[in-house]
Amino acid sequence: LKAGYPILIRSLSNLLVYLVRPPDGGLSTHFVTLEQGSYALNLAPDDPEYFDAVYRRIAPLASSTLVVENIFRPDLEPELWDGDELTAALHEAGRRLDAMDLLPAPFPIQELLPERDFRHVQRLYGLGGLSYGNLSARKDARRFWMSASGVNKADLRNVGEHILMVTDYDPARNAMVLSVPPGVARPRRVSVDAIEHWMIYREHPEVGAIVHIHAWMEGVPSTRINYPCGTLELARAVAAEVRRAPDPSRAVVGLRNHGLTICGRSLDDIFERIEGRILRQVPMS
Repeated sequence: LKAGYPILIRSLSNLLVYLVRPPDGGLSTHFVTLEQGSYALNLAPDDPEYFDAVYRRIAPLASSTLVVENIFRPDLEPELWDGDELTAALHEAGRRLDAMDLLPAPFPIQELLPERDFRHVQRLYGLGGLSYGNLSARKDARRFWMSASGVNKADLRNVGEHILMVTDYDPARNAMVLSVPPGVARPRRVSVDAIEHWMIYREHPEVGAIVHIHAWMEGVPSTRINYPCGTLELARAVAAEVRRAPDPSRAVVGLRNHGLTICGRSLDDIFERIEGRILRQVPMS
């Protein structure tokens, strides 16, 4: 991962496949994803099944649909411009995740790319940086607050900059719809996982909060394919696992080679349930 991830960033990709020749000969095939997934294919390139196996690992990721566009509407109610009790709860939840050492430092993408390539990444993906983990809290039947993309989750403060109000998903434009204060000149994009949270909140009114971390818990159901973050396919896969849970309002879903999506009736409910159960190492397969 340490060797491959910088190459993935420099190549402006979300999946890197590379071959390693061990000292004892032969070749091994390794995959690295933007979400820091790192796994190997245990077949030699001369195996008759090799290329079919590589295709099966690549095709779902390459054909998935990213939902990274945002539609900003300057129509947030004035009484919410400075936040509310839910944004305060998100701020505190971010601090708690940091205290639990569950917020890896944002990857210094700008240190790995020349300035021109960094601008290209920003234009392509709307990224200000790479940060891991996100959290949200339901506002009402149709809306929820969510952390922004590429910000320090341990210091979520300002509406429109660190925390955004998600109001809808526009399938025609394949974009998340956000309500922001009129005075925010260049609001941040919402976390790429907004489409996943949107699906869960819309289907399960009893879900009041969602936390996503790059960690693991024993005995949790998991998605079968490691779709990239922010794709419709990953959102649907996670939503399906939440739907199958005995109590969707408290579902915990493993994202293969990636991390956890944890639902709760509130942020406090989530933290009470995960205390002492988190495993820092995500299993890779």
